[in-house]
Amino acid sequence: MLKEYMLALRVTDMEYAPEIRRLLYAAKIDLEAAGVVITGNLDITVTETEDPETHETTVTATDHSTITDEWVQTAMITYVRFSFGSPADHDRLAASYDLQRRQLANRTGYTDFLEPEDETAAPAGTDAAAETEPTETEPVITDPGTEESP
Repeated sequence: MLKEYMLALRVTDMEYAPEIRRLLYAAKIDLEAAGVVITGNLDITVTETEDPETHETTVTATDHSTITDEWVQTAMITYVRFSFGSPADHDRLAASYDLQRRQLANRTGYTDFLEPEDETAAPAGTDAAAETEPTETEPVITDPGTEESP
C-alpha cells in the first residue's frame, strides 16, 4: 500500500516514507472516527538507519497492510494528498475527502450501526414496554412514631 500512496503523491524518495506513514494512520483514524469500519490492518514499519562512516541515512519500509477495499484506499489516498506538503489544489482535495468520508459513513456495509432488520427494540405500545415497568410497587417507609401510613 505504501508504494501506491507514494505513487499517488508522485514521490519516489523513501525519505518521505515516515511522513506518508503518519498521514496514512491519521487518515485511518479519521475515517474510523466518522464511523467507517475498515476491514484489514494498516501495518507499515519505517526504519531509518545511519551509516556510521558516511552519516548517510537510509530509509526502508515494510508494508504488511491488508486493507483491500478500494473505496477506503481512495479516501485514504485523498487524505494523504491534501495533507502532504502544500498542494495547489488543497481545498478541492479536502472537499473531495470530506465527501468520500461522508459517503462511506452513510453507506451500508461500511459502518457497524444496526441495520433496521437487526434492531431488537420493540415498537412503542407493545408488551415490551410493559416489561420495563416495575411489576411491584416499592415499599413505603414511614416513621414508626407517627400514626399515618399509606
